[in-house]
Amino acid sequence: MRQAIAVRRKAGRMMLAMGAMTMLSCAVIIGCGSGTAPSLGGEAETKVTPAADPIGERLFLDTRFSEYFATHMTNVNAPLTTGDPVVATVQTANGPLPGPFAGQSINCRSCHFVTEFQGVANAGNRTYADFTTRSPLPLSQNGLDATPRNAMQMVGTFAPHSGPQFLHFDGEFATGIDLVVGTLTGRNFGWKPTEYDAAIAHIARVIREDDGSSQLAADRSDGLSYGILFKGTDSRITSDILLPASQRIDVTTATDTQIVNEVALCMAQYFEDLQFKHDNFGRYDTSPYDLFLNANHLPLAPLVGETDLAYSQRLYLQVVALNNPIYITPADGTYAYHSFDFKFGALELQGLKIFLKAAASGSGTDQHAGNCAACHTPPNFSDFVFHNTGVSQEEYDGVHGSGAFAALHVPGLSERSAAYDQYLPSNPAHPNASEALRRPAGTNANYADLGLWNIYLNPAYPNPQANIKSVVCATGVDCSVDSGLALTIAEFKTPLLRDLVDSAPYFHNGSAAKFDDVVNHYIAFSALAKAGGMRNAPAQFANMSLSADDLQALVAFLTSITEDYDDA
Repeated sequence: MRQAIAVRRKAGRMMLAMGAMTMLSCAVIIGCGSGTAPSLGGEAETKVTPAADPIGERLFLDTRFSEYFATHMTNVNAPLTTGDPVVATVQTANGPLPGPFAGQSINCRSCHFVTEFQGVANAGNRTYADFTTRSPLPLSQNGLDATPRNAMQMVGTFAPHSGPQFLHFDGEFATGIDLVVGTLTGRNFGWKPTEYDAAIAHIARVIREDDGSSQLAADRSDGLSYGILFKGTDSRITSDILLPASQRIDVTTATDTQIVNEVALCMAQYFEDLQFKHDNFGRYDTSPYDLFLNANHLPLAPLVGETDLAYSQRLYLQVVALNNPIYITPADGTYAYHSFDFKFGALELQGLKIFLKAAASGSGTDQHAGNCAACHTPPNFSDFVFHNTGVSQEEYDGVHGSGAFAALHVPGLSERSAAYDQYLPSNPAHPNASEALRRPAGTNANYADLGLWNIYLNPAYPNPQANIKSVVCATGVDCSVDSGLALTIAEFKTPLLRDLVDSAPYFHNGSAAKFDDVVNHYIAFSALAKAGGMRNAPAQFANMSLSADDLQALVAFLTSITEDYDDA
């Protein structure tokens, strides 16, 4: 849990070369709400922020790790004479905006925004997400000008939960360290699969040769170089950025790989501390929904030993039994960054009931039952695993016609293994792979996006395999054929729904611009699944029974989980 880093560090939070967007507050704490919602029962728990966290934040913002910087730099401490065009603007659904890192090169924050566009019309705050359908790449690679995914929100990704940790929409990374190494050395930073070693060497060079002269270093770490911070013996290092002895390395003697792993350790700590506000009991306490539960003495979190799913079912029974509910109105709180009212009223309550309710299978088609909590399980509003929502099928059929995705040839494990380059993603072990089944649907009918299918049982991604198998082949699931590979077709990780307003557009391909589009998608595809027209339909759709009559209430409820996340 984050505590505010020192006031002296927060005072000088001017972002580097911000172009039209000049102000960015980057000290992150666990309590990130800026509205006036009251606390539920005590102050936010105060814990010392690990020193790796603020160092990781600086690394997250550093624009020198990309292939573009490596190719165009004069030395690692000098600004570029010409910035990478990919960061000159930021793509949004309403047109481009001036890029906050214009004149520089890509960094992690270039796709995971927070307050860079605070107050900007048709943009606003983000929960470490972008504004576009698929994130742009610095260089076109393998016929792709953008990633197959948009930037999944990062806040809450590491929220405590039962079960294994999966990162990215298709689970290719098992840990934050894996994610950092894979991202910094991959195409998101302009590196080709054949350039992995060059990327490692360049990142290590930046760390070794950094002299702490940048404004970023001044704002985040008192002008100290990475080498000084990582060694941890200099008397100028203050306690909040002093790494424990077990995490220190000497960059003058460490290998390139050891240095990159140190970078990854710090950045992973930063990721883990990106959390929505909660109280000293670990309960979320900021959104109108949270205040409604508290005001009506409804359970805010699972009991000790209770699963999130069991908690959601218990919550549903108490919600439907609620008499004379106490509603939350604008008198109870306000939003700082949103124009709609801070409220949880009768319509939001109706939406909550629909959200939690599971329909009785085969007993009607209009039961006002979303069964949403089966996957978006409260209180985190995610089960942190994988499901097929039908989004890939919708995209593919939209190009090739109804039923085309159901008829698409998807190889079994043996065929896929024998023709890796024909089907699977490119990576350092397979730089020439076509990535045919991890692409947006297009004129080439062989291109589709199968999500988790690309990673599961793929030897190029060994680290997450055991954990993926544990959820694919869960109790009661038949994995006897090809160890369940077909069960992963078009599955993607369940995103969190908290502060969902600040991570649009929705789904892995950004195909849903607003909540209405999301709800309408589920109305259509749950019906398609019941009619036998959805490939690899999820079991949860059997207990989903929605109609257009449910749209307004569900949208109202989803809006009520909003808070003012601003990372300051």
